[in-house]
Amino acid sequence: MTETITISDAKAIIENQIEELAKRNREPEWMTRIRYKALEAFEKAPLNDPVISEEELLQFIAKPEVEGIPENIESLDDLPPEMKALLDRLGISEVEQKYIAGLAVQTDTGVIYNQFLQEWAKKGLIVLPTEEAVRKYPDIVKEHFLKLFSVDESKLTAYHTAVWNGGIFLYVKEGLKVPFPLHLFFLIQESALAQAPHIIIIAEPNTEFHLIEGCTAPILVKHSLHLDMTEAYLHEGAKAQLTVLQNWPEYVHTRPMTRAKIGKGARFINTTVGLGTGKSNVANPKYWVEENGYVELNGILLGQKDWFIDLGGEMYLRGKGAAGINASKSVIMDESTVITRGVIRAEAPKTRGHISCDALLMSDKATMETYPGLVSRVDDAELSHEAAIGKIREEELFYLMSRGLDEEKATQLIVKGFLEPMLKDIPMEFLVEIRKIIELAVSGGM
Repeated sequence: MTETITISDAKAIIENQIEELAKRNREPEWMTRIRYKALEAFEKAPLNDPVISEEELLQFIAKPEVEGIPENIESLDDLPPEMKALLDRLGISEVEQKYIAGLAVQTDTGVIYNQFLQEWAKKGLIVLPTEEAVRKYPDIVKEHFLKLFSVDESKLTAYHTAVWNGGIFLYVKEGLKVPFPLHLFFLIQESALAQAPHIIIIAEPNTEFHLIEGCTAPILVKHSLHLDMTEAYLHEGAKAQLTVLQNWPEYVHTRPMTRAKIGKGARFINTTVGLGTGKSNVANPKYWVEENGYVELNGILLGQKDWFIDLGGEMYLRGKGAAGINASKSVIMDESTVITRGVIRAEAPKTRGHISCDALLMSDKATMETYPGLVSRVDDAELSHEAAIGKIREEELFYLMSRGLDEEKATQLIVKGFLEPMLKDIPMEFLVEIRKIIELAVSGGM
């Protein structure tokens, strides 16, 4: 029988974790005060989660400390064999060799990152574990840390803020254009362990970069919680892409929290490829867009088994000529449920926004819901939405099968063709893996 955990028990556990993190990270007092402020907010903050109950959250918190990866890891070869094998299967080693790029791997509470980035730091590209950035660049971190969130918004926000561990601090100096994708991967190695990386992205004026964030876990992990928070600040003329690749197994609950400020004339393209979104995935990113700024939110979702996916996205078009697109394509199988919610608020003249939602239902028990919201406070905004939900047409299958494909191959081809338009900016190494996963899922091999 599972031991009952009270709020008081959870707060005591969190307090111990705060003290341990503060000591281990040698963090300044101002950061520890932020953690304690979040601890005090935790008790009264609402949970606001459609899947995780308060009792389940308290059980996550109560999980005893477990041993992580070995200390003194300096290269991928020092990783445990099972984790190295997982990285090899994901093609990460190949990516690293081709781009000689930044690879960061977070496993529970630790981060490993490529020494190659030290050379790029001289040019103005700073990629550090967030704990290290707190010590090395306290003024910059203090100016940006938790400025787009409030600790009392929800219990998950408060919990993350109190025990955040790991994550990446990415700073791009004015005018710097990074010619290769930066890769950041999160892995959960132990069961019932909350992982709470905090990511801060700062793009100074006229910079360009592409950050790829991968999320995965070994298939034997049970009942884990991934609770990451990303705060992005794009200054005038900056161009940034954030691609999130999710391949969690069915036992993981994921709660990504992303918010971004897009400055004058800046562009931010955020693409989430949810091939394995876990037992449940609930997210509602928010974007504030200034004059002539542009934000594009793309979601590629694969619902399987009894998974629950609820993805939102709020855009505030605050500057003249600001624009935003919220688009999603979902393939929904078995008894899974996918809900998409998008809200675009036009608050300045000559703003434009569009919401689109397309879904393929692969099962009579699959469920799709979409809730677009368009709000205009000006009379010359252009806002629109469209949605299409349906099944694969029999005439499409018949045509492909008449060309020599069996039904399984024909179905795979139709699904890949349905998703392909949103995969155009994914590096080829990941695209190969994505296509493999889609084929396996459609054929029932996952």
